[in-house]
Amino acid sequence: MFLDRLKNFKSYKTETTPCRVKLSSNENPYELPEWLKERISEEVKKIPFNRYPDPTSKELKEVIADFYGVKPENIVLGNGSDELIHLLITVVGEINKPVMYPVPTFPMYQVSADILGRPKIEFPLDSNFQLSKKEIDKAIEKNPQLAFFASPNNPTGNTFDKNLIKYTAENNIFTAVDEAYIDFSDKENFLIEALSSDRIVVLRTMSKIGLAGIRLGVLIAREDIAMEIDKARPPFNITYPTQVIGKVVLTEGREEIKKQIEKIISERKRVMNELEKIEKIKVYPSDANFFLIKVPDGDKVHKLLIQEGVLVRNMSHLPMMENCLRVSIGKPEENDFFLNAVKKVIKEI
Repeated sequence: MFLDRLKNFKSYKTETTPCRVKLSSNENPYELPEWLKERISEEVKKIPFNRYPDPTSKELKEVIADFYGVKPENIVLGNGSDELIHLLITVVGEINKPVMYPVPTFPMYQVSADILGRPKIEFPLDSNFQLSKKEIDKAIEKNPQLAFFASPNNPTGNTFDKNLIKYTAENNIFTAVDEAYIDFSDKENFLIEALSSDRIVVLRTMSKIGLAGIRLGVLIAREDIAMEIDKARPPFNITYPTQVIGKVVLTEGREEIKKQIEKIISERKRVMNELEKIEKIKVYPSDANFFLIKVPDGDKVHKLLIQEGVLVRNMSHLPMMENCLRVSIGKPEENDFFLNAVKKVIKEI
């Protein structure tokens, strides 16, 4: 059969159980303010919906370039960073040569490689969820041509050792550093390396800072590298509404985004501090808009939290993630609801 290759394929799964408080998808919990929505509405009304959007997204790229302090020529845009991950796995190196990435990590690297039938080299993080040179060397021996590092990493929340990521690239491996959560981190990013290297690119996304609904991902690279990758980008992949909304929010709404990020970071510290007081919970450090906890019984705590009206992400099925739950940062009242629920649930375990 034509579709036999997909028989054992595992698609990406999300938590969809309806709950009063949803802390499962690493979204920004804050809506855009009404004044900004009004401005978006005014601009959306001007869209000629019967026409194709600008295939190069020229104006949006100029706004994003200013937002990140790069040039428009350094940018490739995707329908979310998921599309850019898929694009890199499609175009970088030979399709029969492996892609390498640590585990546990963001599952789309595995999903896209499996869709294309490209070999994968999965190598473990150490007990602190950090990269290990020994494991990287083992992976490199298998001759991969493409590497992905999510830093800060999802679902562990920590930032990886920058030198080990650079070491991978120095071994003639095209290296994508997925910085989806970098806005919530005080660690050094890879923009300088991406703008100067022919083996390092950076992935960013608007999803975590408040625009998950418009699906807008950004790849940043040296001009010649960006130009080559952009050749394979599907035409019109960034819709007219996405281009218009992105321009408004990343110009007029820039200060609002900054304030929301600051609130999320502040709440992360508060919630994690409260959880660290609970004896049966281990809280892992985080540079993201979520954090990871280890509980006595992950499946049971997850189920009981749902009964209390709180949805978090159960990561227990992943390697090294036994009894681990990933908790997104919500609004203060949502976080308080979660804290009360988890204290109650832990007492019952």
